[in-house]
Amino acid sequence: MEIKKQKQTFIFDNYLWGSKREDTTVSLTLSCDNEKLYFEFNVTEKELRRMVVEDNGSVWLDSCMELFISPDNVNYYNFEFSASKALRCGYGPNRQERPLVDSEKLKLVEREIVVLENNNKRSRYSFKGSIPLKEFGLDKEVLYLNAYKCGDGLKEPHFISLFNIDLPNPDFHQIKFFKPVKLIKA
Repeated sequence: MEIKKQKQTFIFDNYLWGSKREDTTVSLTLSCDNEKLYFEFNVTEKELRRMVVEDNGSVWLDSCMELFISPDNVNYYNFEFSASKALRCGYGPNRQERPLVDSEKLKLVEREIVVLENNNKRSRYSFKGSIPLKEFGLDKEVLYLNAYKCGDGLKEPHFISLFNIDLPNPDFHQIKFFKPVKLIKA
């Protein structure tokens, strides 16, 4: 997989741990330049929840989009975004050994949401932003990543991933399921 200056869109097709395909659809558009990795999640789901407003809060309880990125296939960042624009991010080799990134550094990650539809039947929105590569040590030729959509606190929780996770219970913090991605910055 390659990420270039031209936008490339990927459809999430791994509905995990009892998630229903008809309830939620997700795509992720990625592009990059010499400075930043740009992302845009396009989501349609039954419920839009955005209660967590502080960075490094419990964003996975909300309508949450996640981009996990590793510079070395050993340690990784978990960029977890609430639809409120709050961001939770840690860095380390696994769920237990991953201290949270300082909230001042998180301000470098641009975030924007556009709600296209929100009613009793469904919500549609676009969540986009950018991650500065150098500041997060991600200015490499090859990165390793996986991306997710979840909502643990929704009336009907769901767990969807870009690349499959072959485990019996919900756990996105599994670097062994990340895939290599080549950044073409020129």
